[in-house]
Amino acid sequence: MQGLTSLMERLERKEREYNARRAQILEQAEKIFATKGFHNVTMAEIAAASGFSIGSLYQFFEGKENLYTTMISEKLDLMYAEVRKAPAAAADVIEKIEMLIDAHLQFVEKNTNFLLLFIKGEKTSSSEDMESLNKKLAYGYYDHITFIENLLKDGVDRGLLRSLPPRDMAEALFYLIRASSVTWMIKSTKESLLSRKKFIMDIFLYGVKKND
Repeated sequence: MQGLTSLMERLERKEREYNARRAQILEQAEKIFATKGFHNVTMAEIAAASGFSIGSLYQFFEGKENLYTTMISEKLDLMYAEVRKAPAAAADVIEKIEMLIDAHLQFVEKNTNFLLLFIKGEKTSSSEDMESLNKKLAYGYYDHITFIENLLKDGVDRGLLRSLPPRDMAEALFYLIRASSVTWMIKSTKESLLSRKKFIMDIFLYGVKKND
């Protein structure tokens, strides 16, 4: 029994070490891809930045494109998970909207390298990895808009929001957040992106028409 416990502990330690090294590679790759673009990066550069040999890198990823698509895919999963978790702590629909916006903006601030890759919008190839990623991007966007739609529909049903199509409102809110995020990254301002939350809330809830 003691031998089995010792074996399990060794296996768990190896798994932790493997995951830590893999995460280190993905982190360095994200920085380099964001700076130089997919086509101008080599596996040798990523290996050097990560502190591994090229041979070791291929123990984790099949090649540059597999590394790139894995990085994008896993970061998207993280973004959606964090953003969707945030509104759960809010008491009412308006607060849920605020928490949703806040989570989006916080993620952008913490992951500017990742979002810069989206601004560049580079195409790699039509490989199986890339086709799989493109499908995930499409389905991920659809699911996320549906999540926001359901949140807003609850507000409409409760009479807290105007009786407008929740899907259209969800897309409008998402693109308000996206536009503010992209502008902030392009300008490279020292101002926190979170300072835009009040503006996004104001435009989304009240529009631009001056009240009489």
